[in-house]
Amino acid sequence: MITGRDDEVTNTLTFDQVFEAARQLPIADQQLLVGLLSPPKTIEQIAAEQGIGPFDFKAAQAEATFWPEDESADDFIAALREWRSEGGEERELD
Repeated sequence: MITGRDDEVTNTLTFDQVFEAARQLPIADQQLLVGLLSPPKTIEQIAAEQGIGPFDFKAAQAEATFWPEDESADDFIAALREWRSEGGEERELD
């Protein structure tokens, strides 16, 4: 049960009451509370912090020198299946 002004029983707390109760917590608990109240980071914010930008397909395609341009995707898939079935050492692509 929570008492409000004039000892009136109420189920809601004022901001000031919550703030005062939080101030009385040990510092470690205050820090946990601040962490819980902070909004979560967006994917864009996390990517920016890690120095990651949008995927650049043209740049990736320019760097993909491990497969000849004149061979089809079917040739590539067939080669992958062959390499996997060999069961030997992993092959370096570049």
